[in-house]
Amino acid sequence: MNSRKHPGKTYRRKPNTGDRTRGGRTWRVTASWDTRPDRPAVRTTTDRKARDRMADAFAADGAYVIVEEARGFQWRTIREIDGAALVAEADAEAAEQERRERAEAAQRAYRHAADYAKQAARNEYAAQLDQADARDRLARLMTQPPGTRDQRARHTAGER
Repeated sequence: MNSRKHPGKTYRRKPNTGDRTRGGRTWRVTASWDTRPDRPAVRTTTDRKARDRMADAFAADGAYVIVEEARGFQWRTIREIDGAALVAEADAEAAEQERRERAEAAQRAYRHAADYAKQAARNEYAAQLDQADARDRLARLMTQPPGTRDQRARHTAGER
């Protein structure tokens, strides 16, 4: 195949067709923290989803995040995230949710105690009625003559 120009070679090197243009789609994620402003974290990627994951992870860690896109030899800011404010907002929301849950739990406990007290009062009243009914039955039984009391018995202890 290559015998005219290079008679000793049996193969031909094919050209590399890869893209050699600079700055196709590159993003830079810069994160800085108030605790260490002199040491920001800088990550460069060509993957859009990795860029978003990195930015979200840095913001969740409380960093101020700047996401930039490459434009030739310049960087254009496309998004800024104030992670410290987001973390503070999430903490305040979690504290409010916890306060609401505590208030609801106290309300449920109060209602449960009130229901328990009502049920205890009902039970006590029913017991008093049962006692009064038992006393009335005993009083009626004692007022009957002895012959009628014996006739209502299912069996007698001895023979008559």
